[in-house]
Amino acid sequence: MKKTNYLLSLLSWLLVASSCQSNLEEVPISFLSESNSFITAADATTAINAVYDRAKVIYQIPMIVLGDLSGEDLLVRPDGDPAVNEIDQFKYTASTNYFDSFYTNSYVAIDRSNRVIENVPKIAMDTKLRDQIVGEAKFLRALHYFNLVRAFGDVPLVVKTTTDVVNVKIPRDPADKVYQQIIQDLLDAEKVLPVSYTAASEVGRATLGAAKSILAKVYLTRKDWTNAATKAKEVIDSKTYSLVADYRDVFTPEKENGPEHIFSIQFSCIQPKYGSSMAENFAIYFSYPINLTGGSLQVTDSYANSFVAGDYRRQVAVITQKTIANGTVVMSRTGPHLDKYWDPNACGAGAARNNFLVIRYADVLLMYAEALNELAGPGVEAYNAINQVRTRARKGVNTTGPQDLSGLTQDQFRDAILQERSWELAGEGHRRWDLLRTGKLLAAAQTQGYTVSDKYLLFPIPTFERDANPSLTQNPGF
Repeated sequence: MKKTNYLLSLLSWLLVASSCQSNLEEVPISFLSESNSFITAADATTAINAVYDRAKVIYQIPMIVLGDLSGEDLLVRPDGDPAVNEIDQFKYTASTNYFDSFYTNSYVAIDRSNRVIENVPKIAMDTKLRDQIVGEAKFLRALHYFNLVRAFGDVPLVVKTTTDVVNVKIPRDPADKVYQQIIQDLLDAEKVLPVSYTAASEVGRATLGAAKSILAKVYLTRKDWTNAATKAKEVIDSKTYSLVADYRDVFTPEKENGPEHIFSIQFSCIQPKYGSSMAENFAIYFSYPINLTGGSLQVTDSYANSFVAGDYRRQVAVITQKTIANGTVVMSRTGPHLDKYWDPNACGAGAARNNFLVIRYADVLLMYAEALNELAGPGVEAYNAINQVRTRARKGVNTTGPQDLSGLTQDQFRDAILQERSWELAGEGHRRWDLLRTGKLLAAAQTQGYTVSDKYLLFPIPTFERDANPSLTQNPGF
């Protein structure tokens, strides 16, 4: 497929047609100039919808491939996509095609955010709604930059739109500077985003809790334990979110956007084109309900065997067989699969109703426990946070499953948190970043038999992007 030049991506402006639905169809209307496309409140809504729309390209299999396959929980079968295999086996290069797609689409989303941030304040409209829309754009810009800086390190920090298409050269900015912008955007978003939305068409939009939760994760990544704990606690103390009683219900399409879901990228069956691809990609082959197909993403044997006896999460998430609609039991011939994204009523091939869970309440509890432990070792609050997650994992029964933790040293608690995040969040796009944050990525790769070096702590800047922009330097080793 023809790739979009990164520089042109920064200059492109494809809007989404306004609709009463929360999942909108992308309709190019590039003939509209900014002078005649940011006039009314409806234009502002159309523009912010375009930013959400681009996130759907990134937040499904691409985020899982980049965010999980470097870890020890997932694998891809040898007959899978060669580029995905390269990432899974630490054989990737700057030409591995997943990187340029992720990089380019992230900057398209950032460019759209920039246009909202610059132009919506000029519209004569309800000021509260205007400020909220700008806050949503800042939240989404921060989210994409957070992904980019974790993946590539130094990246171009573009916070202004440009119309100069001649000889554009955009160098990389230091990661610290990018993080400063991320934090400022999220702090700005906190001031104007609502706690929740009332209209059904607004489900899935950024909220105050989403801004605080992502900010907690940013601080955690920066090892700013005090601010990470503070922001996580603000989310906890808000009483806006809670763990759902049944772990299975976290992933059931009929129960999406529930009390545990802080921010999710929305997918649906309004039309098959709006569906997500996770269900098919993780399905046992010949079990996916549309054409009985399946994907090549699986969990490792080591992950499947890591659970303590009685952990309900294994029962929900890990399968080696599937009963399909006609009653046939389909057995996996290639090892255990992840069943979180199963959708018996998928829209079509590669299109199901599963939202992508960017951040949920269990993640916030575990972040809070981690930050507190790093500050002063495990105390009552840290144990309480992780034990809430473990209590659900044993379905509230005290005799089986993961028992409440107590009496651990700081190092032991640190290891326990990392393991708990594996059991709780596998396949949700977190594992690489968790291992990087805790300094365990290379050790995890070596455990799997891969020969790795420090160069794998960052992904390479894509060759296609460097060809388009000679100002982009390459990461060491690539």
